[in-house]
Amino acid sequence: MKPFRLVVIVASFSIFFAAFCGVVFALDQDEVRVSVAWSSEIYSRGSSQTVTVLLISDSSEQLTINYFGLHVDWMDSDQFIGSDLSDDPVIIPAYGNEYFSPITIQIPEDVSVGPHSYFLGIDGIQGVSTSFSWDSPTLTLVVQNSGIDIYSELVNKVGGNISEAVNANYQSSEAKSLLNQAQNVYDQALSLGNEEKWNEAISALQDASTYLEQADNEEQKHIETNTQQDTLLIIVGVAVVVTVLIITLVMIKRKQNPIVDQQTKT
Repeated sequence: MKPFRLVVIVASFSIFFAAFCGVVFALDQDEVRVSVAWSSEIYSRGSSQTVTVLLISDSSEQLTINYFGLHVDWMDSDQFIGSDLSDDPVIIPAYGNEYFSPITIQIPEDVSVGPHSYFLGIDGIQGVSTSFSWDSPTLTLVVQNSGIDIYSELVNKVGGNISEAVNANYQSSEAKSLLNQAQNVYDQALSLGNEEKWNEAISALQDASTYLEQADNEEQKHIETNTQQDTLLIIVGVAVVVTVLIITLVMIKRKQNPIVDQQTKT
């Protein structure tokens, strides 16, 4: 029985050792933070985005990063886009931070329009030898129609608004200046559209729309100010007329009083 017991003990120890060596510990959620910056805030179908990731360590131990990648919900469950750093790991000192090399994300043409979730995953070593795997909290981006669709819709809308503003014949000098800026930026958007730089063109159209809103606000302020001035002038005019009328009546009455006095004396 002794040889059997020895075999069982050795086998049990081997299984335990193998299992232990394969364990990957999870880094505490509050020991790492990430900041994810996309090259554009317009997430349109078919567009390509450059993503820059900043990792901020709140760990009291050094972190050695071997893998990092971004997973978006339209990918396969085990798919990440990032970098294999195992041959040249990124070393982050305790309470340090590090920018990873930018990665490129292609938003599929057929992905659904609307909100999509994504997160960053990293694998590495904490301290000297503690392996870890860490996933960031889930973040959200909102996918829009393809750039050309958004551009086509905006270019018609903003162009129409510019025409209305021109026909309104603004009187405010500030409103005129803002309208002129809107027209210039709109022209830039058209040039960018001709070059098929959809994201830049859309951004320019949004800027032009903002200028138009500001111009309209300035014109409304101008109208309100002039209305108040006109009202004040009317009030002053009425006051002057009333004053003149009162003075005239007083003078007429004074002229009549001597005649009455003379008749009384007679």
